[in-house]
Amino acid sequence: MQRTCVFVVGHEDWGKSLTLRALTKGNKHQRRTTINEEEFYIRRMSNDDQPGSYVLFIKSLDTSRHPRVIAALCPNFERTDAQTAFILRTLQQKRYQLFFWVIKHQYRTSEIVTADEISRLREFGRVEVFQDIVEASTRTTHFRDFITRAVLR
Repeated sequence: MQRTCVFVVGHEDWGKSLTLRALTKGNKHQRRTTINEEEFYIRRMSNDDQPGSYVLFIKSLDTSRHPRVIAALCPNFERTDAQTAFILRTLQQKRYQLFFWVIKHQYRTSEIVTADEISRLREFGRVEVFQDIVEASTRTTHFRDFITRAVLR
């Protein structure tokens, strides 16, 4: 089985966790979901929520127990505490194929994930930029479609 890690990408208070919660029908404690008969382990807390805990999670990730992972990610490559590049390199060393589903616009603000941040993500894997400004449940439908089209093809 191919190892894959699919990220919902956005900055702090961007709706990453809400998108992932909608993926599990509102159950914030559910750690697994099935998409097209493939099971994914879910990590909702992002590297901008708990940087130390996130790095420990990535380092301890067992590829045999969790070959398919869905996680939230902040694309801030400038903050040293987030260690974004380190996180992504570590996953690549574990032979995960990386996919990034970027929520470009913060809901109800004019903030965006920048072209530079998107470009950096492309250095690590496949990127799809989601442009629409919609509620979490609608974002989740599009995220699921991305996984079906890009990851499980």
